[in-house]
Amino acid sequence: MAPENENAIRAVARKCRSAIIAATKDKPRSQHDPIITEILDFHAKQIQCLPPDTFRAKDWLGHYIRLIGKEKS
Repeated sequence: MAPENENAIRAVARKCRSAIIAATKDKPRSQHDPIITEILDFHAKQIQCLPPDTFRAKDWLGHYIRLIGKEKS
């Protein structure tokens, strides 16, 4: 993947991760799935054309969100 594409995906992943954390704060764990799915769908539309065709944009976004979470820990 080109570095420009990876940087763009990482930027969207950081925004998405922040939105997920803010939206799920103070909510019961049972309500997290629909909230996270909606946020991921919204942000995946922004990077639809960037990742290679090996996986869906939503999968790439989830991967980078997990990587960023590990970097923050």
